Amino acid sequence: MVLAGAISACQTNKETTTNDSIAVDSVSFKQESTPYITTEGDTLISSIDITYPKLTGGNDSVILKINAFMEALPIEGLSGISDPEGNRKIANNLVDAAKSFFKSVSDAQKEMPDVPNMVYTYEALGDTLWISSNVISLYYNESTYTGGAHGNYNTSFYNFDAVSGKLLTTQEIVKDTVALNKLAEAKFKTEEAEMAKESGIEFRMEDYFFPENKFILPHNIAITKEGLRLLYNPYEVASYARGMIILDISWQELKGIVVEKYAGK
Repeated sequence: MVLAGAISACQTNKETTTNDSIAVDSVSFKQESTPYITTEGDTLISSIDITYPKLTGGNDSVILKINAFMEALPIEGLSGISDPEGNRKIANNLVDAAKSFFKSVSDAQKEMPDVPNMVYTYEALGDTLWISSNVISLYYNESTYTGGAHGNYNTSFYNFDAVSGKLLTTQEIVKDTVALNKLAEAKFKTEEAEMAKESGIEFRMEDYFFPENKFILPHNIAITKEGLRLLYNPYEVASYARGMIILDISWQELKGIVVEKYAGK
């Protein structure tokens, strides 16, 4: 049962765009469950707190396509928690997704009344990384807790062609993945070795989760004003304790590697 909820939209002033025809608003959605009193007398409140970008202006068909994609992300995220078996039961809208989310925690509380801290939270924040005449780059960060020792979090990058609205794959952005892999590997080893030294430990590739200790590019690569941002989420190539690993590679370093249409200066 939902105690309180709100959906709001507000316009934000961005410095991440060179495309004056496109403005960036944000949509917020917040809800809390009714308080749950544990057998120990503690009060637990599950919650949802979501903010994601909504573009205005520009080409109507492109903007509608991108907005629909971003609007679906929190619905899929909440539905994934409500449907942990992966039966692809996706809610029709955010309100229905929230209802299923709170029902799932209520069911868990009834089934396991003696489990401490049985509370669910879903927090998400999305925004723009870069908007130009050729590309619209966005991110979406999710942080969830469904009981246990700690929650989980991850960030996803999405690069859209600003003319067609197509969601771009890495292969459509990078024309020389071998060169990018080599460049990223060198940067990864340098930065991780420096961090290890500061922590007083030895840097070893064997301590990461790369297949056969061979470096691979991350799932998430974003186009930014300064260059490409590569991001490894927790557990992707390192432990949860290591956290996210981010590599920023400048356009100067990327000469000849990125498709010219999407490359900056």
